[in-house]
Amino acid sequence: MSRAKTNQARMYYRQTQLENLAKIDLKAQAEALGLAIDGQGRAVADFLGRKLLLDNGSVASADGRPVPIDAQSVVAHYLASRGRAELTGQFVPIGRLTGIGVTGGSPSENLAKPLADKFGDRYGLFAQAAPKIGGRHQGRSQAGAQAWDFGLPRLPARIEFFEADDEFPAEIKVLFDTSANQFVSYECLELYTMCLVVDLLLAAGLISDPDDCQHSFLA
Repeated sequence: MSRAKTNQARMYYRQTQLENLAKIDLKAQAEALGLAIDGQGRAVADFLGRKLLLDNGSVASADGRPVPIDAQSVVAHYLASRGRAELTGQFVPIGRLTGIGVTGGSPSENLAKPLADKFGDRYGLFAQAAPKIGGRHQGRSQAGAQAWDFGLPRLPARIEFFEADDEFPAEIKVLFDTSANQFVSYECLELYTMCLVVDLLLAAGLISDPDDCQHSFLA
């Protein structure tokens, strides 16, 4: 798939999600999904370090800065979701939610590959960058990784950072609560992963342009 075609598809997906916002009871949806309503009747979503304001047709940043296309798609799709499942607290790769793939070689899980490529075993740098985009340290996971949660109230993403040891190199995984597919589509979870990867690398100063990751996402 060409980069131009991919960007065109992402823009079309964003437009579809914005159109869906016009069909919802925004206040009721926001309350059900853990989002506040501001004085102008807009839903307020804190997403990866950005305070976003949503009405029935648009997503804007509270600070007036442009909002990346994929971030608009994710929060709009989330707000329009009819999902009402409870969080399980169990986090798995995207492929486990869909049956598309369960190994580290699946296309969806390879979206996180730029994290390992850029951070390597520099967990200290990762730990400095994560809070800049709203990351919340959860201590060590049962598997022994450093666990960080990010994102939306009913749709958290988790990153598990396995530091290198004498036997294995560092490994970084992006996971979602097992209820995630009750709220949004598989495609939305892929875009969510891309947003998380890009924003972490920008926050760490490891890339200066989001397009620096594009070749990895298309690989």
